[in-house]
Amino acid sequence: MSTPLSTTDPLVGLGWTAELASSIGPDESDLLPARVAASHGIAVTLWTREGVRNGPLAAALSEPPAVGDWVLARAPDLAGDWAVQRLLPRRTQFVRHASGQETRAQVIAANIDRVLVATGLDGDFNHRRLERYLLALATSGAATTLVLTKADQCSDVASYRRQAEALAPTVVVSARTGEGMDALRALIPAGSTVALVGSSGVGKSTLVNALMGGERASTGAVRSFDNKGRHTTTHREMFVVPGAGVVVDTPGMRGLEPWADDGTLAALDAMFQEVSEAALGCRFTDCDHMTSPDCAVRDGVRAGTLAPERVRSWVTLRDELNQQAVLRAERAAKLALKAKKGRRG
Repeated sequence: MSTPLSTTDPLVGLGWTAELASSIGPDESDLLPARVAASHGIAVTLWTREGVRNGPLAAALSEPPAVGDWVLARAPDLAGDWAVQRLLPRRTQFVRHASGQETRAQVIAANIDRVLVATGLDGDFNHRRLERYLLALATSGAATTLVLTKADQCSDVASYRRQAEALAPTVVVSARTGEGMDALRALIPAGSTVALVGSSGVGKSTLVNALMGGERASTGAVRSFDNKGRHTTTHREMFVVPGAGVVVDTPGMRGLEPWADDGTLAALDAMFQEVSEAALGCRFTDCDHMTSPDCAVRDGVRAGTLAPERVRSWVTLRDELNQQAVLRAERAAKLALKAKKGRRG
């Protein structure tokens, strides 16, 4: 049974739990828990019981910590830095396929209770992009809410709200007028952690500033202005919202490719249930639903029972996940062969 935590422990408000405390081994009594507030490659910014500290990473870490991770650190050295020694188990995580040619997972945020997917009502709304986010988050373990920003710049909010609500729970906000901000704040209760994601320019940083009651202090991540003079986030970083929980602000994502883990294909079929069920009627099990003969999916499109844009999304995402699985298998085979040759040598 987990030992109850002290209500005066400052880490509790940052998401520290009895379960995390119980994962500390008896031989780790000299290490102290901390939460990763920002990552800088070979070092991280940590939230500790003593305040904000820098933390260089030990070479023996199983993987680099992500923003939101809980770690054990040795503190402090002569420079006052906390050397990160071990990554504690993650409760939830938002993972995507890393950008670039290499087939690997990238953890966007860890130990999050909810992900707020922001999209602007100033011309940014993209149904297909939202489907990608929802698929990427389907196996994260976190709840998902769509946040329609810049409501004051849209003359047809009701239409976009209906489209979004057909996909996931939705709130409509305007940081400028304050519309919907109370509903947004209610999604970030004290002790919880919420990640805010979306494309560049949708107003994520503006929302965080509004939640914080003004321009907030950075945890150390680099910030810059884009070519339109907008304040943009260039690193993931966390902030404590006064009277509420923790928010992870993330850089805008130009593209999002979901990571194909064990449950992603099943989640895809559940998201597009009418299409995946129709595909069971195809003559061939490897039907591509584009040119293969006797395709029940194309029959459904012709009959008007399947929406062509939903079919295209399902086919595109399914093909991406399958191709990713092939590349990962090829990479694993190459690594196994290399290891085998190394043992012989």
